[in-house]
Amino acid sequence: MLDIAKKVNKKNELLRTGENALAATALVKKGSDKTPMPAGVAVGAVTKSMADAFPPMNQSILALTNLRWILFEPASGGPKHEVASWTHDEIQGLDVDKGALMKRVTLTFADGSAVEVETPKAYRPGRFVEHAQKYCVAM
Repeated sequence: MLDIAKKVNKKNELLRTGENALAATALVKKGSDKTPMPAGVAVGAVTKSMADAFPPMNQSILALTNLRWILFEPASGGPKHEVASWTHDEIQGLDVDKGALMKRVTLTFADGSAVEVETPKAYRPGRFVEHAQKYCVAM
């Protein structure tokens, strides 16, 4: 099993002072084609949602740290640079559906909007969810 959190912590220049990655997982655009990952899917009547600001990327790394959630652009299995970040209060929930090789991940923001992506089973999404449950408001 791959532990991306270790790779995030090794790139400590990408983290704030006193910040450490508790868990991390690789994300890929939902589906198998090569079009960019869509912006968030609004849940409810939200005109400009937090999910709309989710960067459209084919691949990314989502890390949960003791201070915040960070989305990185990946490079050789580790993080290259920060693309977006959210405080713990801005992420309301994280749900991972069961699947054989790819797991569907739904990231729900505080405004009720959500983004759906996928993560390979090898990146231990179950462990990621265990850590996330301690920090998500609604979990």
